[in-house]
Formats: sequence, C-alpha cells, structure tokens
Amino acid sequence: MRELSGAVGIVTGASRGVGPVIAERLAREGVRLALVARSEEGLAATARHLRRYGPEPLTVPADVSDEDGQKHIVETVCRELGPPALLVNNAAVERISRFQDVAVEDIRTILMVNLFGTQALTRLVLPHMLAAGSGHIVNIGSVGGRTAYPYGTINSAAKHGLVGFTWSLREELRGTGVGVSAVYPTLVADVGISARWSAGKRPLTLGQVTPQAVAEAVLRCIRKDRVEITVSPVMERIADVFSAVSPRLTAWVARNSGVYSYLREVADVGRRGG
Repeated sequence: MRELSGAVGIVTGASRGVGPVIAERLAREGVRLALVARSEEGLAATARHLRRYGPEPLTVPADVSDEDGQKHIVETVCRELGPPALLVNNAAVERISRFQDVAVEDIRTILMVNLFGTQALTRLVLPHMLAAGSGHIVNIGSVGGRTAYPYGTINSAAKHGLVGFTWSLREELRGTGVGVSAVYPTLVADVGISARWSAGKRPLTLGQVTPQAVAEAVLRCIRKDRVEITVSPVMERIADVFSAVSPRLTAWVARNSGVYSYLREVADVGRRGG
C-alpha cells in the first residue's frame, strides 16, 4: 500500500507511549486517523497535537480487549470516516515482575489487550480491506517477543504470539492486496515502559531507541510491505538474528552481560513500591 493520503487509518493505544508518535507520522502522510484508547483525556491531547497536520482526528474511547468495544471502534470509524485501510495494533499493557508475584488478573489483562485485542480487532477490520483489495495491518511487537525476556514473562508470551499471528496471517492473505507486518522495538526512550523504571544503571547491552524510529519503521512496513522490522541498536539487531539460530547463546550473552540481573532489579524495585 503506497498511497496514504486520504486513507482511513486506526491507531490503537493512541493516548500515550509510542502511539501518539506513530499517529503523528501517519498524519503527516495525510492519513485520516481514528485514535483509539481507553483514556478520553489522553486521546483528546493527542488529537489536539495532530491538528497542525490536517483535520482533527476522530477519537474513539474504547477498550480493545472488550468485544463490544471492538465492534464500537469499527462501526464508529466506518460511519464517521469510511472503511479503514490501515490498522496499527499498538495497544499494550506491560508488567515487570517475578512471575510468582503476578496476579491472575494481570495475566488475563495483558493477554487480552496485547494478543486477543489485536487479533479480534483485526478480524473485524479485515473484511473492509479485503473488499477494497488493499490495506495494511501493522502489529507493534517487541524484541522481547523474539528472545527470552525474564521478569516480563507474560508480556513476552503475548508478544511471541504476535510474531506467529503476523507471519501466519500474512501468508493467509498473500495475493489479496492486504499486507501484514510487525515492528519489534527494543526499549523505547522517554515514552516507553522503561522510562518509569527506577532501578540501577542500565547495562550497555540493553539499548534504547526513539519513538520516532518506531514510527518510521511502521511507515516503512506500510510503504514497502515489509513483513517485520526490528528497531534497536546494531548489537541488539545482531542478537535478534542469533536468537533465531541459537536461543541458548543469546540467553547466555544476556545473562552474562547483566541484562537479566537488571530486569530482576526492576522487578524487585516494583515489588517494593519503588
């Protein structure tokens, strides 16, 4: 999908984090945006910011993990803007914790938002794209969905699921004109979950990227129909490749470079309420 100007696009998780940055990048390309999140206040702030790039986006307060909410999103977008041609599944909930300290409700919430919500909303949007013979779906995953991610076990499980979902659906839709991609960022500076961490010094092997870099990757996926893009410093991209060949070696490097002990410290600080 190369022509974005005038296309109707949905961005979930658009009230905070990297979502508003992705929305801004698409708005600058002329996409007619529908912004989705649970926070009405956050959505309003994002919409105000995006006015400088064109018409004010449509805001749709909704929970992507709720089936009625999913239907409300698609029905509202179709009624107010027209059939969606783009869907960026960015909504996510994350928790850094020792697994034994996680409540069952945390497991349910993370899986429902990060994985179920993505799949269920895609299922409702997809018929409109197939009818048009064009469209693109981008799933925002994580480097932690491709490698071991201790102390973020539930997050990692959900993001691993997104990898399988992306590749499987892409093959299923081959030849239909509808593309499916995934973007795998490492920790995102300033607006990501790690911005709230108060543990000790971050190991050099645990890099960060800008939210703008993630947004550019989303645009490249749409423009060039890339199946996946890893957004991380060079060493982490190399580790990502090695992980596919030897997960044990990748885990050994992370364990011995201090990455896992740092994540354990983040989990323990959170347990103490720090």
